[in-house]
Amino acid sequence: MNISLLLMLIMNIQVSFSGFIQYLTCSYNRYFLNFFHHNERFLSELEKNKYNITIENVMNYGRALQTHSKVIMIFLDDLINNNINYFPYTLNMINMYLNNVSGSLNMIALNEDDEKNVAEKLLEGYKIIHLVVKDQLSIYINSYCNDILFYDNLVSFTLPIGKNEYTTTNLVNINNNLKDEIMLKFNSTVNSTLYENLHPKHFLFYDIMTQQILSNKNNTIKIDNSQHIVLNLLRFTPLNIKCSDDTHITIQDVFQYIKYDFYSKDVLSYINLIISATFRPILIRNFLTLIQVACLKNSGSVIYWLKSTLIKMGHKIIGYIQQFIFLHLFNYRHSIIKKVINRFKKVLDEYTSRHFFCESDHTLNKSIIKKMSQFFIKKQIYFTMEINLTNKILTENNADEIKNQLEEIMQKVEIYLSDLKKSKDHLEIIARRFKVRSFKVSNYNPFIDSKVLDRICNTQSHFEIYSFITNDSNKKDIEYYKDKEDVDEDYSYYWKKITTFNLEDVKDDYDENNENDIDTNDSIEIQSTYKPLYMIDYCPYGM
Repeated sequence: MNISLLLMLIMNIQVSFSGFIQYLTCSYNRYFLNFFHHNERFLSELEKNKYNITIENVMNYGRALQTHSKVIMIFLDDLINNNINYFPYTLNMINMYLNNVSGSLNMIALNEDDEKNVAEKLLEGYKIIHLVVKDQLSIYINSYCNDILFYDNLVSFTLPIGKNEYTTTNLVNINNNLKDEIMLKFNSTVNSTLYENLHPKHFLFYDIMTQQILSNKNNTIKIDNSQHIVLNLLRFTPLNIKCSDDTHITIQDVFQYIKYDFYSKDVLSYINLIISATFRPILIRNFLTLIQVACLKNSGSVIYWLKSTLIKMGHKIIGYIQQFIFLHLFNYRHSIIKKVINRFKKVLDEYTSRHFFCESDHTLNKSIIKKMSQFFIKKQIYFTMEINLTNKILTENNADEIKNQLEEIMQKVEIYLSDLKKSKDHLEIIARRFKVRSFKVSNYNPFIDSKVLDRICNTQSHFEIYSFITNDSNKKDIEYYKDKEDVDEDYSYYWKKITTFNLEDVKDDYDENNENDIDTNDSIEIQSTYKPLYMIDYCPYGM
């Protein structure tokens, strides 16, 4: 066949397939826009008679909405399976709402006057979330679906309802019938149950983030100090974001907020933050710093007797990096990890073959750590070139102590990697389905603005987290690779303190033409000016 004809055929197939995906996306968005309009007819009727506004009626309304908690996951599963380079943001927003981690849709409005009773505030809470959901769906449909024919049997809501039939009990029954019709159409998907991987508890890493949490009421938490969980290295990673009292917020703080944030772009940023932070405990910076100090001429005979031990440690750390690569959390071909491991091997080879480092070795060392610093800074993760371990000169008196400290740390990293491996399948599914491997800096949505940060910093949860990580019994386990905030000037000649990077100057870690790049046609949330915030505009009822 003529090559040009073959190319035209391939292009036609791609265009047809793209049209099919758009057809599905528009149909599913239209279905849920109609679904929310349909439900709000009942909410409006409920609101007309204040005597009908009872906690029981309003909570029953939530149960009617939740009849579609599986439907939204099935729609998402169908779209993602049909196009691996596409992520339907608007539909996932509905998923995060209908399947939120509390198991209840009852959100109480926080921005109303105190005169309203609890049932009225619950009703206002529904109206707050509904408004933003309909806004997002309408923007998408008006932007991308004007010329798309919808699947009428899927999106039609023409059920005749009598004037006196607008009760929440009837709504539950009607919605269950609608749900049953959808489940029949997607019978094979329902039977496979793979759609359940898209439940928000999975991509919020709920099981990891709630370890040690004893209670969670009134937006407070209590952390069980008796348990020692290695993945605390991940959970309590400090971010490059500070409260007014100069304390860093951590990933655990972000989780406490994000679990009731129903914006897909925010959650995608959170997932990206988690995946990026998994690389931080790997001991590259510690090791490079240690051999740099060991190679200083004033280290004396330490250079010779410690060298073989350090070389073994270096090869062990390469093994850690390779284990991490096997988790498939990053697009290795285009990621920082490939650059770092290649340069790290070169440093180790040079160290093995020579007694002293030359200036080029020091430059390569610093370039590796600078590359890592840039990576973590653009991910909003706190990371500097300095660590506490470096603030010494190796001598006969302290070399054993520092070596033993690093060996102890390496044992903890082994356990950390072992724990990560237990979650390998889950982490890989999230990284693949949410396109984290191809998430660009330009797409990063810094959802923690000053208003949200102030709210997080003033919660009892933040104080509990800060108290936990500064407790003497926990500090050693959590901060063993702690960044050095106050660098001793006497040692600044071999490391310069990291400076702030302009995100505009930081390039992405992969090619611009990466074939796995995410399709951002659906990332229209930022166009909406209405964005109610958890803990500021609403909060789950009973918390």
